[in-house]
Amino acid sequence: MAGISDNLEIFRKLSKKHYADLVESLEEKYCWKCPMRTNNSETFCREVDSWVRLSIAFEMGIHDYLREMGIPNSCLEVITAKFVEKQINQGNTSNKLQKLNLIQMEKSMGSGIDKGDYLVVQHSPKKLISCDKVLLPNSCPLSNLWYTKSCTGELPLKVFTVTKVFHKNGVKYIRTSEDLEVPFEYIYGVILKIIKKEDPIYAELHLNRSFS
Repeated sequence: MAGISDNLEIFRKLSKKHYADLVESLEEKYCWKCPMRTNNSETFCREVDSWVRLSIAFEMGIHDYLREMGIPNSCLEVITAKFVEKQINQGNTSNKLQKLNLIQMEKSMGSGIDKGDYLVVQHSPKKLISCDKVLLPNSCPLSNLWYTKSCTGELPLKVFTVTKVFHKNGVKYIRTSEDLEVPFEYIYGVILKIIKKEDPIYAELHLNRSFS
């Protein structure tokens, strides 16, 4: 059996080969009829799409193996949460810095949040209490692609209210008012303040102007 370094080197070479095969397959089957083919050298859509497809296949292979090993879904959730936590920690240059986002609502979200409101959101909170309102993704966080989207703020989000914070299998969870149990690492952010049009700060920050 090959060692860790040898296994990783074999995987790197296989990844290179299959990535090249994917790029070539896209070119032969799809890209030739795409209206964007004339500026592919600028958009790199073929290269990006191949990267995404290969990453998803890689992660599906990991989950298939873990299921074949008889690991239950509850433990798969813990493994995934810890993976996401490591990704987040590697991406943070300093745990002392807290990222705040100002998000404009393009539609009503419920929980007292109306179209046109702004949310002040603390990204990836470390602590939560009962009654906190948090933003969770509408898509299932089972891949690095999910993590990348969460970092760029491109995930579709939904508002949930925290009813309980607890630990299970070494992972911190929240329970929502819908009785969902969600690992902390899946939380996009906690809503610190809802800014409405009638609030003085709305005019002071010139939020009546669109950022688009």
